[in-house]
Amino acid sequence: MGKRGPKPVDQDTLEIWYGAWLGIFDGLCSGRYIRINLDFQDENALWERLLQATTPEEVRAVCDESPFWLNPKRGATEFHRVLSENPESLLAAKLDPRWPRSNRPTSQGRRIRFLARSMAGITMGIRIRTAQDLLARTDKETLEAVYRPVCACGHRERDHKNRAFCKYCSCSNYRYSGGREIDGRETDAK
Repeated sequence: MGKRGPKPVDQDTLEIWYGAWLGIFDGLCSGRYIRINLDFQDENALWERLLQATTPEEVRAVCDESPFWLNPKRGATEFHRVLSENPESLLAAKLDPRWPRSNRPTSQGRRIRFLARSMAGITMGIRIRTAQDLLARTDKETLEAVYRPVCACGHRERDHKNRAFCKYCSCSNYRYSGGREIDGRETDAK
C-alpha cells in the first residue's frame, strides 16, 4: 500500500501543458499567424459553441468540426483526443464556482486561462481544482514579478515613465528588470 495523502505533481510538465492548452484556446478564440503557409484562422463560432455546450455530445461535435485548432490532421491529435475523451471534465470546469460568469469582453481572457488550467490538469490526470490552485499560484508569482518594486522609492516598474523617472516621486534609481527578478545585488559577474 502506498503513502496516503496528495501525490506529487510535476509542476514543470503541468505548466507546459497549461501553455499548450492556452495556445489552443487562444487560437480557437482569436486565430494566429504562425508562418507562411500556416495561417490558422480563428474559430470564434466554435469557441462560442464550446462555451455554451452543456452536453458531452456538443463538446465532441466542436472537436470534430474544428478545421484548424482541434483538428488531428493539423497536428492537434493529443488535444482532440483529451477533449473528446473527457468532455464531462470540461463541462465540470465550467460549473466550478471560480468560473468567470460575466459576459464582458474582458472576461474572455479569464475564461481561456481557466479552461487551459483545467485541461492541463485533465491531461496530467489530476483534479481540476488541484490544477487551478497550482497554476494560479504560478500566474500570481509571474504577475508579482512584473509589478514588483524596482527603485529605491518602492514604486513599481509600471510607474516609471519611459523607463527613466518615477511618475510619483521623480527618482532616477530605476533599473529595467527585463522581466527578471532584481534582488538589490549587482549581478555583473564577468
